[in-house]
Amino acid sequence: MYDVVIVGAGPAGSTAALVAARLGLKAAVIDRLQPPREKPCGGGLTPRTWKLLNRLGVEYPVYGSCQNIETRAAGYRYVLRKEPILITRRPEFDYAILRQSNAEFIKDHVLGVEGGRVLGRAGEYQGRVVIGADGATSAVARSIGVVNYRQHKSHAIAYMTIARGPTTDTCVIDFDAVVRKTGRAGYAWVFPLEGGANVGAGVGWGSWLDLRSFVVEYAEGAGYKPGPVLGHPLSLGYTAGLGRGNVLLAGEAAGLVDATTGEGIYYAVSTGAAAATAAYVALKIYGNEKRALEIYRGLVEPYVQEVKKTRWLSRMAKTLGTMRWVAKLLGRRLLNLYSKVYTGEATYSLLLKPVERR
Repeated sequence: MYDVVIVGAGPAGSTAALVAARLGLKAAVIDRLQPPREKPCGGGLTPRTWKLLNRLGVEYPVYGSCQNIETRAAGYRYVLRKEPILITRRPEFDYAILRQSNAEFIKDHVLGVEGGRVLGRAGEYQGRVVIGADGATSAVARSIGVVNYRQHKSHAIAYMTIARGPTTDTCVIDFDAVVRKTGRAGYAWVFPLEGGANVGAGVGWGSWLDLRSFVVEYAEGAGYKPGPVLGHPLSLGYTAGLGRGNVLLAGEAAGLVDATTGEGIYYAVSTGAAAATAAYVALKIYGNEKRALEIYRGLVEPYVQEVKKTRWLSRMAKTLGTMRWVAKLLGRRLLNLYSKVYTGEATYSLLLKPVERR
């Protein structure tokens, strides 16, 4: 019997394991793939993400740094020079956090949770608290009746490649390229790495599109030689629930992703830490695992409310994003605000304050 069984070895699950271990909980992490494993992701660590990691005392690998963030939309080009976005590689990033936890790792394909038992293809695992951190299509969430994944109705689709080429210090976020190619709202990105870049693109709010050939073309047009292109669904901030019984959902399993930017590592790390903390308080302070979910809900409520705001803004962007005249009317101020939110310098409350006053 474990204090905590964690399903998923991504940032949410690995951070939960690390915090649980520091709090003296007996934890196991289960994932169907042996780490380090590839995970399609832009790999950007915004300032508030790397500051959170630093405050948690987490060591993590960095392979690039954006001193300039260039946003392109409606013919405008806005360059923000503030605190950098750090660029990591998800296989090494996730594994680095998991290793620091020293938690027991079990390779198994989890099918779901039943009566507090985690059911895998190779065995069953008992935990007083279960943390589902198994990503967008979470088997844990489905098994407890929490539907945070509804395909294109709740999730965008994104593709990325690790491309070889020049190393720069500029992150590019290009809305215009995706609008021109697809007629849909979305954006392409170039995030610098040592000896190349992470290049990708995504669209949401509609049927999923196959953007693999576009990602290759975009990478080549930016002067890079693309590698294999990988795709993955990405939550549009749709959170139907945070868990049930003694099961807590963290990170993208809970739908906690910024719907306007696609940034999910911050929410994964913060909610993974919160889930482990809630488990500790429930088990060691109250002696009752059934208290874990209410404690967890209280800890992550600010993140849930923020993500709901991103979903509202993302819907608005879907409506207005292809209307060039609207974007031009809103002008450079909108790009300035978006860039500041993306880097963590501003919050969504700033963007929505004029709306909320009405």
